[in-house]
Amino acid sequence: MVIYLVLGITVLFLIRRVLDIRNSNVKSITGKDALQAHAEGEATLIDVRTPAETSHGKIQGALEMNVTSMDFKNNISKLDRSKPYIIYCRSGMRSTRACKIMEKEGFTDLTNVSGGYISMKY
Repeated sequence: MVIYLVLGITVLFLIRRVLDIRNSNVKSITGKDALQAHAEGEATLIDVRTPAETSHGKIQGALEMNVTSMDFKNNISKLDRSKPYIIYCRSGMRSTRACKIMEKEGFTDLTNVSGGYISMKY
């Protein structure tokens, strides 16, 4: 019985996540296109990985704002909510989370890098 309850809760959680993503205004972009947009000054890159991850490499000029940090909301509150931002993490999962948080905080022009830093590096 407990197994069915856990499975049911897991399925409901996954359905909610899919619906949240579909109801979002966040765009998606490839790593190559993100680098080009950044180079052309079209948007500010935000790296939401941990400091340990960014110490092994990051995109020059990207802002570092660890989404797992307790200070993430405070850090994004200092940004202009109307400007365009391209968000990336290692593979695209945490950046999706960061985009959802930023969207709830009133940011209107957000783009997630599908494939994350991995796709930008190669």
